Amino acid sequence: MKLTENFSLKEMTQSQTALKNNIDNEPNAEQIENIKHLCQTILQPLREDFELPIKITSGFRSPELCELIGSKPTSQHCANNGAAADFEIPGVDNKKVFKHIIENLPIDQAILEYYDESDINSGWIHVSWSPNPRGQALTKDKEGYKTWQ
Repeated sequence: MKLTENFSLKEMTQSQTALKNNIDNEPNAEQIENIKHLCQTILQPLREDFELPIKITSGFRSPELCELIGSKPTSQHCANNGAAADFEIPGVDNKKVFKHIIENLPIDQAILEYYDESDINSGWIHVSWSPNPRGQALTKDKEGYKTWQ
């Protein structure tokens, strides 16, 4: 199922861990709508802004998958809405992408995770969508979460 011009439901739900462990990682109809909104309001505009493909490393996670990988059941990848994705744009500094997101897109939450200033390809970005976006911007490293400054 195509969600936008450049994003499919398959890429937003694929998980090697789920496949290896025979876990059903299919979202329900409400979650599919939320994933579609994430793609329409954040990921597709970001792809158009940078004119480069986006590599989704983690999208929707079923409760069973969340438990297996040690993710909280309240994670926005799972929970009630399922509208979160971890990604990167290969070859583009994650910090540059992160700044663009928080300055230009209607995010619920964006997290620059495990970024190292000495390596533009380090870490990844987490984004989430909500009908009532908080605009929350954070960083995360081995010490935990911090508000973006």
